[in-house]
Amino acid sequence: MKKILVFTLIIVTFTVSFLKPKVFSGLDEERKKLEQFKQQLDQVKSTIKSIESSTVEIQSLIGNLGYEINNVSKNIDETETKITALKNEIAFKEKDISTKEQEISQEEQEIESTVNLSYKLSKISPMEVFFEGNDPNTVSMKLSYILYVSSYTKNLMNTAINDKNLLAVQKQNLEKNKKELESYLTNQKSEQEVLLEEMSIKNSLLKSLKEKKTYLLYQKSEIEKEIAEENKKIAQLIEEAKKSNSILKTGLIWPVKGPITDVFGWRINPIWGGKEFHEGIDIGIATGTPVHAVADGEVTYADWMTGYGYMVMLYNGSDVTTLYAHLKSFTVKKGNLVKQGQTIAYSDNTGWSTGPHLHFGVYIGDKAVNPLNYLP
Repeated sequence: MKKILVFTLIIVTFTVSFLKPKVFSGLDEERKKLEQFKQQLDQVKSTIKSIESSTVEIQSLIGNLGYEINNVSKNIDETETKITALKNEIAFKEKDISTKEQEISQEEQEIESTVNLSYKLSKISPMEVFFEGNDPNTVSMKLSYILYVSSYTKNLMNTAINDKNLLAVQKQNLEKNKKELESYLTNQKSEQEVLLEEMSIKNSLLKSLKEKKTYLLYQKSEIEKEIAEENKKIAQLIEEAKKSNSILKTGLIWPVKGPITDVFGWRINPIWGGKEFHEGIDIGIATGTPVHAVADGEVTYADWMTGYGYMVMLYNGSDVTTLYAHLKSFTVKKGNLVKQGQTIAYSDNTGWSTGPHLHFGVYIGDKAVNPLNYLP
C-alpha cells in the first residue's frame, strides 16, 4: 500500500509540475537564447575564417597553375614554330633532292650517249675510214675526246649522287628531329589539358567558397541582429524585473481574508504523505468566498488543472504571474483584462485538497517566490 502511495505521489508531482502552463519565458530563458546565438555566431565566424584561409590557399595554387600553364603554352608555341621550320626545311631538302635526281638522270643520259658514240667509233674499220676520206688521227682524237667527256660526265654524276645521298641523310635527320618535336608537342599539350582541367576545378572550388562565404556573411549579419534583439529583450526584462520588485513590494493586495493553513516551501503532502515543495500558501476560507485579483493583469488560464482543480492564472506585467487554485467557479475567462480587487472566482475544495481553501502562488518568470514576502 505504501509503494502504491509513493508511486501515486510521483505521478501527482509530475502532473502538477509539468502540466502547469508557463506564462513568461523569463530572463534566464532569454539569456540562454542569447548564449545559443553567440555560440552560433562564433561557429559562423570560425567557418568564415576557415573559408578565407582556404580561399587564400586556392588562389595561390591558381596563381602557380597559371604560371605553369603560361610556360607550357609558351613551349607549345615555340615547338610548333620549330616544327613548322623543320617542315619547311624538309620541303627544301626534298626539292634539292628532286633537283639532284634530275641532274643525275640527265648525266646518266649524257654518259649513255657518249658511251654509245665511243663504242661506235671504236668499231670503225680502216677501210671505212679510207672510203669516207677521214684521217685516222682525227678519228682517234675524236674518240679520245668522247672518252674524256664521258669520264667527266660520270664524275659529275657521281658528285650529284653523293650530294643526293647527303641531302637524303640531312632530310632523314630533319624528319627525326621533327618526330621528336611532335612527340614533345603531344606531351606538352597533354600536360596543358591536365593543368587547364585542374585550373577549372580550382576555380569552381573558389567560386563555391565565395558563395558559401557570402551566405555565411548574411547568416552572420542575421545572427548579430538576433543578438542585438536578445540584448534589447534582456535589457527590457531587467527593467521589468526591477519594476516587478516594485509591484510585488508595494502593489499587491490579499486575494481573500483568512488564516494561513500552509506555508511556502518544503512540506509533507497532506494527502499522500510524501515530501514536496509547496509553491505558494494556503488560506483557509469557506466554500463560495469571492477571490480577488491581487493586481491588475490579464487572464492567461481559467480551467481545470490536475491537482489544482479549477484554477486561474493572471499575468500582472513586469514578469509577475499570480495563481489561484481549488476554485469552485470563475467570473473571468482567458484573455480578459482585470483590475486589482476585481472578483475573478469563488473558492472551493476542487482538485487534491483536504478541505475548502485557496491556494495562492506568485511567480517571477517561471520561478515561484514566497507570497508572504510581498503581501501587505
